[in-house]
Amino acid sequence: MSLAPSAPTDTINPLAAALAQVEQLQVRALLPRGLQGVVVQVVGQWPAVELDAGAGTLRSVVMAGGTGRRGGVGLHGDPAAWPLAGDSAAAVILLHILEQVPDPAPVLAEAERVLMPFGRLLIAGFNPWSLCGLRGLAERFGHQPHDWWPLHLRSVGELRQLLNRLPMQVEDVTTAFFRLPLDRQWALRGTQVMERIGPRLLPRGGGLYCLAASKRRFAVRPLRPRWRRLPAYAAPLPRLPAGRAVA
Repeated sequence: MSLAPSAPTDTINPLAAALAQVEQLQVRALLPRGLQGVVVQVVGQWPAVELDAGAGTLRSVVMAGGTGRRGGVGLHGDPAAWPLAGDSAAAVILLHILEQVPDPAPVLAEAERVLMPFGRLLIAGFNPWSLCGLRGLAERFGHQPHDWWPLHLRSVGELRQLLNRLPMQVEDVTTAFFRLPLDRQWALRGTQVMERIGPRLLPRGGGLYCLAASKRRFAVRPLRPRWRRLPAYAAPLPRLPAGRAVA
């Protein structure tokens, strides 16, 4: 069962549609094969990833972060306080939600809490060291900025430092969308050749990145040793005769 929110309000924009299409493929490629259980998706202005439920062993729960309520969303809550139980999700997908909050540390802490041991965390965002990153800066100071561009650009290095403070291990980072981030359809088609050249020239220079990490904390209960209390005045050990040793 998949509860996908509506597309961004600016989805008629050719650039937004192209970015969303590339990001969907990028995130699905990093999901483990044969994934079973609950997949939690925390979204902002972007549509949730369409997952294949298969034989009913996979369930997608979409939560809208922030205060804006949107149709078709399964849950609504604070990005720093999720209404979900701990160790209950097989995977957590954060779609540009870290770029809409001033401090991403509480959101990552909630993702780690909800994940099961060895669960997969996927973080999708805009690469600040790319053409999309430059476009994002221009949008912030533009006269009519799009609401789906990030408010705070987060680099992969910053996310690595934040995840190192948690029991999370970064496993893979992929980048995509090397085309010019323009709002014209002819420009997107004309620069599509950069999708083949870009990964060879600048492997980490794609406009979109997806970081995959796994939870490394075990949900175990510590064992308490049972101590045996000895008497305060124990009987003295017998003395052995001289010249004899204990067998």
